[in-house]
Amino acid sequence: MSTDLPKQGQGGMRPLDGDGGSDVKQFFFDVTNLRLYVAKRNRLSGIQRVTVMLIEHIARQVGGNNVFLSFHDKKAKAYHAVSYETVEALGGVLSADALTEALYRGQLAVNVRPTLRRYSQSPVKLAVHTAIREVNAMMGNRKHFEKRRTTLEAWKASAKKPKQHGSKTRSKEHFQDFSEVAKEGDCIILADAAWSVPLKRMEEAQARGISCYFLIHDLIQIKAPELIGGTEQSLLFHAWLRKTMGFVDHYLANSEATARDLREFLDAYGGNQEISVVSLAQAGVPVLPKAETEVATPTDINRDVYHKLADSAGIKDDIRALLKRPYVLCVGTMEARKNMWGLVQAWDRLRLCDGIELPKLVFAGNPGWLNQDFERFMAETGNLYGWVELVISPSDEELEFLYQNCLFSAMPSFFEGWGLPVGESLSYGKTAVVSQTSSLPEVGGDLVLYFDPHSISSITSAIHRMINEDGLRQRLESQISQTPLRGWEDVANDILKAIP
Repeated sequence: MSTDLPKQGQGGMRPLDGDGGSDVKQFFFDVTNLRLYVAKRNRLSGIQRVTVMLIEHIARQVGGNNVFLSFHDKKAKAYHAVSYETVEALGGVLSADALTEALYRGQLAVNVRPTLRRYSQSPVKLAVHTAIREVNAMMGNRKHFEKRRTTLEAWKASAKKPKQHGSKTRSKEHFQDFSEVAKEGDCIILADAAWSVPLKRMEEAQARGISCYFLIHDLIQIKAPELIGGTEQSLLFHAWLRKTMGFVDHYLANSEATARDLREFLDAYGGNQEISVVSLAQAGVPVLPKAETEVATPTDINRDVYHKLADSAGIKDDIRALLKRPYVLCVGTMEARKNMWGLVQAWDRLRLCDGIELPKLVFAGNPGWLNQDFERFMAETGNLYGWVELVISPSDEELEFLYQNCLFSAMPSFFEGWGLPVGESLSYGKTAVVSQTSSLPEVGGDLVLYFDPHSISSITSAIHRMINEDGLRQRLESQISQTPLRGWEDVANDILKAIP
């Protein structure tokens, strides 16, 4: 995608001959934040999924032997590197389990059982919650396990698994010292939740002739601090971003909107770094491998005849039951900037309109912050008298199911850096009603309907049009089917073009 901002010269990359010679450029992706994330969760979401998709697709283009995952190991007080090929041998970077094994080399608590990964680094909490699960298992309390996205049977089976200890051999093979692997001419790419990552090792690397490229996802903490929980977070991000100006060679921005915000910031503090726009994909993120405790979809069902049965296998009852009535889907963390309260107010108006077959409204995502107005309204109205459903922390399979079966999607955000849910909706052939703000028009293009997120009347009008205007939704869906969507290979190509 084009940009008005100055671009770095797009000279060809040095040949990647794969023989490990000194003229071969190596790519190091800092995954410090991702490493902490997978230690607590067995699935990826949001920026973490963006990071692994970039690693995967760049490795496909430059060769896996030239790609490494690097990270700060706080306990060892070291900066390590793990080869992409090591992770690939364990199941690939798209697998949270493979990432955990590769980035911790068996250091996490052995035999961590279903629902307990978040406590793996806290022996006391791990023991307490294990005891709680055992009591519920003895009582046969299936709901206790279902609420935690597993089953009683999976819990019992996990007790029989043999303990797996990380071997000394594997430890030596896995972790390498970054300073011994990286050389002048290589590059570090930070594509994760940037502002939480320590910078000292990157400053040292840049001083050795290793180029630093930071992908900035948004400047919400600075541009709209009222939408972020805690002023201190905004101040920390501001200080962090200013510090990066001292050594980052080249910034990458995930949208034209983010690039404009970043250029404004750099100009305000005398920064002259170039910015390349690397718009994220519209084609969505593929469903990642299922955790071993989840129910696998049967492979012996005739999908052509019984597609509903095949598609809903392993999906929880309350989610499958949403199919009893058409619904509109809103995906994202349930936080202030997502404007959930505004969307629900529009639904409250629409339910009182005559001559409209109003679908239900389904929110799917993790609980967030500063969302009290929405939560109070839901509590006081009984989820808008049954018109609203909440799906908390859906699995990848459940989210795919929700996209596949929704009427269309909605994204009423006040501010986005990119807007992955809009692209994901398009990837399933579904149009959307979307805020005409920040980066969202870059994602939706002319394939969705827009509104002003600050006007409930505007939100209401757009949804009413999508539901009631003859042929509108169908025309947009037809247009989506004929439009090539930007894929992750395109994103990887743009990153490689920005790196000389």
